[in-house]
Amino acid sequence: MLDPIPSVRPPATAAGPSRPCTASGSRLSELDALRGLAALSVFLGHAFGMMPQTPKLLLAIQHTPLRFFYDGNAAVLLFFVLSGFVLNLRYAEAKSHTPGWAGNFIIRRVCRIYPAFLASMGLAVFLRTCVFSPERTHAFSVWFAAIWMEPVSWGQVARCLTLVGPDIHAAVINPPVWSLVFEMRISLFFPLVILLVNPKRRARFDALLVITLCFLSMLLAPFAASFNFFPQFVLGAMCAKYFSRIQPRLAALSGPCKVLWLLVALALYGTAVTVEPLHLQGGRVTFLVTQLVSLGATGFILASASSGRISRLLKSGVFQFLGRTSYSFYLSHFLFLLTVAPLLYLASGSFLIAWLGTLAVAYLVSDLLFKFVEMPGMRLGSWASGSYSRRWDSGRTGAKTRPPAAA
Repeated sequence: MLDPIPSVRPPATAAGPSRPCTASGSRLSELDALRGLAALSVFLGHAFGMMPQTPKLLLAIQHTPLRFFYDGNAAVLLFFVLSGFVLNLRYAEAKSHTPGWAGNFIIRRVCRIYPAFLASMGLAVFLRTCVFSPERTHAFSVWFAAIWMEPVSWGQVARCLTLVGPDIHAAVINPPVWSLVFEMRISLFFPLVILLVNPKRRARFDALLVITLCFLSMLLAPFAASFNFFPQFVLGAMCAKYFSRIQPRLAALSGPCKVLWLLVALALYGTAVTVEPLHLQGGRVTFLVTQLVSLGATGFILASASSGRISRLLKSGVFQFLGRTSYSFYLSHFLFLLTVAPLLYLASGSFLIAWLGTLAVAYLVSDLLFKFVEMPGMRLGSWASGSYSRRWDSGRTGAKTRPPAAA
């Protein structure tokens, strides 16, 4: 969800959180843009949810795959699959791992996730305390008007700041943070996923591995909620392993076949909203539907990185801006919907003006957060992981050269 898209063929050494190049000298920057579009769809889902009555046009498509452009739940699953893809792409074709690579991975991950998250939490506390007014939200939907009505304690804030602690109720502070909780928890164990996925074996055995891990996750999900989303990271990691073989085959498909690929991906991506009127019950049914949505997200990811026309479009300036600011935008957009949008709506009486104004503010703040919080955080991660590697190497060298103790 967060990292810049790395190279297709990573070096054997653990790479820092920079923006490396592919073997051909170019980045998969189209996937940055795809992430930005997914973040924008989350915004649209929340924005449309503000309205006390759903417009007829949205009612007509809300249970069809055409809802993809504001299906926030599916977008979060795409984030998780993309995270697994990006995180493993650095290691998928490396012949070996340098000593201490797992520690380097976690250091970089912490430095990538926490700075912007902590900044957004500070912004949330400030806006809720100094700007938010419950009276301004009465004109909106019951769901939207109920947000930030529950009192929040400093204990809740402290638990949320850990991202990995127990009993985190992110909705009372910054609702989108719920997904970051699972992102961080699974990231801590992702080196194990890398070790499980990347060894060379027949494709049928890799498929069996993915199915087995999905089945185990379904059984464990009632006891540990992170297992609800663990399969998405595994699926993304497996796609990274086979990406160098999948990409040229998809690129060689004829135009009609590429269109068919996208239509199937769209149908799978919209599975949850399509079956919603059936009122299917049970955690396992929901789990299986989630996996189908994730397959659709995988189809979009692979198509974006393999289709020349789609790639060129996503590499254009505005889409790259959306990708660059996607993380901070995802973290901050809801805060401005709660504070800026009601002010603009009460002043103009127009949802469109309120949304456009909120978008402008959210992207402005997100760009500042990227430049002054995310980028320094990535540089810190690069420095800290490099320092850790040097200490690790010096420790191992010292252990080898130290003379044995006298009897």
